[in-house]
Amino acid sequence: MMDILQYSFMRYALMSGIFVGILCPIIGVFLVLKNLSLIADGMAHFSFGGIALGIVLGISPTYMILLFSILGGLLINYVIRRTKLYGDTVIAILLSTGLAIGITIISLARGTNFNINAYLFGSLLAIDEKELMSIILLGIPAIILVIIFYRPLLYITFDEDSAKASGLPVESINILLVILSAVTIAITIKVAGILLTSALIVIPVATGIQISNSFKMTLLSSVVTGIISVILGLIISYYLNIAPGGAIVLVSVLIFLLSISGLFDQKGYYSKT
Repeated sequence: MMDILQYSFMRYALMSGIFVGILCPIIGVFLVLKNLSLIADGMAHFSFGGIALGIVLGISPTYMILLFSILGGLLINYVIRRTKLYGDTVIAILLSTGLAIGITIISLARGTNFNINAYLFGSLLAIDEKELMSIILLGIPAIILVIIFYRPLLYITFDEDSAKASGLPVESINILLVILSAVTIAITIKVAGILLTSALIVIPVATGIQISNSFKMTLLSSVVTGIISVILGLIISYYLNIAPGGAIVLVSVLIFLLSISGLFDQKGYYSKT
């Protein structure tokens, strides 16, 4: 382990990865328990259009990911509430739209040098000190907002109708959750790429639900799972010379499989009674 830390790029990768491992489950726990697990995937894929547009226009792709993720999340929320379509159908439409926009822009800008792989699969090992600071500066306000609005977010997660009846601004809180999700996606794409971002948001939470018997324990165990997945995934990727994003997600999946194997003698928070 210590030989890994002698390299600055591994130190930056580890610090940024651990931060993402903490942030993703904090936001993901609200999405998963609201049955919106796929919205992160839809927002991440929709942001592909923003990445392509940002590269062509010379605008930072991170800001375009953030903008398109927020736009995608708001569109998903709006269409679900205004139509008879189920959430997964709306997400599939927006997901396809974002990919189509990105592919079209790339095909039109043939002379532009695109490094699409870095955004599709992540480039955790390429993160430098400046990018690490931008990740932290974007992520810390998101965590602070979750702490401030913890109770309203918890309320709308479990009983949105009662929250509305009690006078809570449900629409505004849902928009806040979309924005927090967009920030998380903009940060995580750098680590795991568009294709695996939703995995870091959903899988640790799924594990936490399996092994915990309260919301707070679910949140805590989800964060611990995220951190362990990042550390072990990075170590494995270093010694086996494989993509870190894939290794991190595979470790997370393995921990999830252990959680449903009966190894943990604990009724999950959503256990069937």
